[in-house]
Amino acid sequence: MYSYEKTFNKDAEEIFGIIHKMLKEANWLILSYVDVKEVFTKMKTELEPYYILDVCYPPAAVDLIHDNEDIGAFIPCKVVLIQHGKNTKLIMPKPSVLSKEYLSTDGKVAEKYEKALIEILDKIDS
Repeated sequence: MYSYEKTFNKDAEEIFGIIHKMLKEANWLILSYVDVKEVFTKMKTELEPYYILDVCYPPAAVDLIHDNEDIGAFIPCKVVLIQHGKNTKLIMPKPSVLSKEYLSTDGKVAEKYEKALIEILDKIDS
């Protein structure tokens, strides 16, 4: 499977806040995010809450870039939150799969940090 996915019985804003807090506690960063609903609203188009987060663990970036400098095409990690009614779906494309398929790596370095991020995300209560 190319991505990690999980569904929560919470709204996207709440999940966003929980993720922000948990990542900060683990020394990960949300480098940036896009509030897609806000963008759509400016275009007078309706959309439920939808966030695209760029997530980074700086030591991972060092290791990944040393493994293959082209990994920058797949990092920082994307974490997408899509709200559907009262539920929110989280999707994170796996850098290990992308690096194996598109770069000349075995994906082991990417997998190490991907697993660390998934461990953090798995701690969020559904």
